[in-house]
Amino acid sequence: MEHDLVLEGRVVGPVEVQELEVGVTDGMIAEVRRQGVKGSRRVKAGRCLIFPGFVDAHVHMREPGWEEKEDFRTGSRAALHGGVTTVADMPNNRIPTTTREALLEKRRLSAKSLVDVKLYAGVVGKQPIPEVAGIASGYKAYLARSTGGLIFPAGRLGELYSAAARSGLPVSLHCEDQATIDLMESKLSGVERADLYSDLRPVEAEVESVRTAISGLGEGTSARVNVCHASSEGAVDAVLQARARGLRVSCEAALHHLFFNREAMKRNGLLKTNPPLREEVDREAIVDGLKTGKVSFLVTDHAPHGREEKEELGLAGVPGLDDYGHLVSWLLRDQGVDPVTLCRAAAASPAEFLGLSDRGRVEVGMRGDFAILDPASPEKVKSEDLQTKCGWSPYEGYEFPGRVKWTIRGGEPLLSGYELVS
Repeated sequence: MEHDLVLEGRVVGPVEVQELEVGVTDGMIAEVRRQGVKGSRRVKAGRCLIFPGFVDAHVHMREPGWEEKEDFRTGSRAALHGGVTTVADMPNNRIPTTTREALLEKRRLSAKSLVDVKLYAGVVGKQPIPEVAGIASGYKAYLARSTGGLIFPAGRLGELYSAAARSGLPVSLHCEDQATIDLMESKLSGVERADLYSDLRPVEAEVESVRTAISGLGEGTSARVNVCHASSEGAVDAVLQARARGLRVSCEAALHHLFFNREAMKRNGLLKTNPPLREEVDREAIVDGLKTGKVSFLVTDHAPHGREEKEELGLAGVPGLDDYGHLVSWLLRDQGVDPVTLCRAAAASPAEFLGLSDRGRVEVGMRGDFAILDPASPEKVKSEDLQTKCGWSPYEGYEFPGRVKWTIRGGEPLLSGYELVS
């Protein structure tokens, strides 16, 4: 059989790295073997690593309502630049996705995307928890104020978990304790320093909120819960303790919490995020958590704002999709994270969490989605190379050891030779 596309090289799976040939036909992986796979087009990966297409389970594409920051088209170009072929978009837009109708409209708008877009349904205040099975890939609850103003009372978490268990959908939580944040804002009123934000939303606020979220899970519940952008050792430890009790709790690491600590805020005023950057001991704990499997997912928390509005209004959030591949190369070479672990965190595990059984692994019957990373092609991040509409990156000026050479979606190379295919 002659396939539409054949890849040959070092294929990274959730168990091992193997020299293989992969045949893709009609957008799906149709054959995987050591040699002898035939096709009309071939990609010889050479020194590169062939990963499944990266699955970013936490992005903010900003549409509808904030299209001046990003939209599905520009955000998807940034995703392809970083090797990401599937994204899960959060609900806290200017026009929030907290109803079936809003989700259907966002799904319509996302048709312009060059990558697959999955949607989270937001839950808020006293509003009924929407029935969104078949439209959304999960529920998202904010337990403290963040961009978009959605906030969900911790006292309703049991209700949310029950709804999620009935529908089979997972729950992702932004865990910060608002009462602790309010107290710190009062205590530190009038104080000015570059890294103050890390104290206004302290580690204690995150850890307390994670513990509250876990306490709402009954023993034996089937609800699956993910702690978004875990930023501290205490948060990861709380998740581990919950797993030891048999609860289905995971956590994710955002690129910026892996790469930066709070000292970086003194050099770059654009590094304000929710939750904030932490001490070096916490950054190291998150990296170690990724290495050892304590942290389940590698995400960008891509949250673009224009550079001027970031500077003038002090908005929280940074872009990240353009740099997903850069950070993977840094984790491989400089942090000692092995490729198999990264395959799980960047593809297999988030796909499983989101119920996407057709991606995340290079196996027969899976989608022909690939991120082919050149780990030895250094690149310094420059604003002129970015695809995100906001036009800047927190990693500008940093040189990374590698970058994505090909991004293939459904058997079609949409990034080839390090460049987007027009």
